[in-house]
Amino acid sequence: MKKMWKSIAICGAITLALAGCGKASTTTNNSSGDAKERTLVFATSADGGAFAHKVNGKYEGFDIEVVEAIAKKEGYKIQWKDMKFDGIIPSLKTNQVDGAAAAITIKEERKAVTNFTDPYFDSGLVLVVKKGSSINGPAGLKGKTIVAKNGTSGLEKAKELAKQYGAKVKILEDEPTLYLDVQNGQSDALVNDYPFVTDKMKSGTAKGLKIVGERLTGEQYGIAIAKDESKVLEEFNKGLKEIKDDGEYTALHKKYFGE
Repeated sequence: MKKMWKSIAICGAITLALAGCGKASTTTNNSSGDAKERTLVFATSADGGAFAHKVNGKYEGFDIEVVEAIAKKEGYKIQWKDMKFDGIIPSLKTNQVDGAAAAITIKEERKAVTNFTDPYFDSGLVLVVKKGSSINGPAGLKGKTIVAKNGTSGLEKAKELAKQYGAKVKILEDEPTLYLDVQNGQSDALVNDYPFVTDKMKSGTAKGLKIVGERLTGEQYGIAIAKDESKVLEEFNKGLKEIKDDGEYTALHKKYFGE
């Protein structure tokens, strides 16, 4: 009998352990045991700029406030997890996080492994060079070095331009180092998202640099939601519409981008 109860206890413990594996989020309960509030784990890349950064250890930025505004309306809490940009999609794919907001361009290959909300930001890639450079557009890239951030659509476009115009590509991991690389003459040009570039120019981080030519692409950002979180996706789309309708989104856009 003792052996039987011991076996039952062990099986129960294993079942409970397995039930807790693979899910990033948690749910708290009220005194009656009903689900009260769910905490979602969201990835971001807080490497500076208007979309996501840290101030005294606290996450701030346009992406942060948009997600938290939606979450508040839909009854969620957000636990932020900072990571390298190229690790975000794999983390969503393996359910290490429930969602992500990091100025992520909606792309078909990404939609194969994660879901996206309706677009929440219109963007596009631009070519940036040092003031005084002879490069006036993509055609001037022959024999030059283009730098871009790992895991981004900017890197994909840099590779396209390099192949088309006979340039070389350099890959860096962090947002701020892109600008330093061109400022210091280690690379001749960089490709990055328009709002990131304008934010850096406004703050003085991209001092001595300029945008050349027209926008290379037209892109839209979406909030990524793990594939098995269909209810979260539905509610985030609902919340996004609500903050657009009631003016909260417009106020946040003006706060971070001045328009």
